[in-house]
Amino acid sequence: MGAHRGILKIMRTLDARFEDGVLKPEGPTGLQAGERVRLLVLRRSNPARWDLTRLATAADEDRALAEAGVAEWADALAAEDRR
Repeated sequence: MGAHRGILKIMRTLDARFEDGVLKPEGPTGLQAGERVRLLVLRRSNPARWDLTRLATAADEDRALAEAGVAEWADALAAEDRR
């Protein structure tokens, strides 16, 4: 467990904004000038994309497509078994 604690000490989350091709931190970074870092970029979720009404209506369409795909897959497996 000690090795994992070392990793956590060197990792931290920073918020930044991407402008003009540059990531600009929204607060202090604690880094020294010229220090090299490795970035893992995660986009913040956009609440506007989570239209629950739209997602609920699409679920019926998705279910029908999935069921059709499962039936086709089951038929293909049954055909293989008959060979």
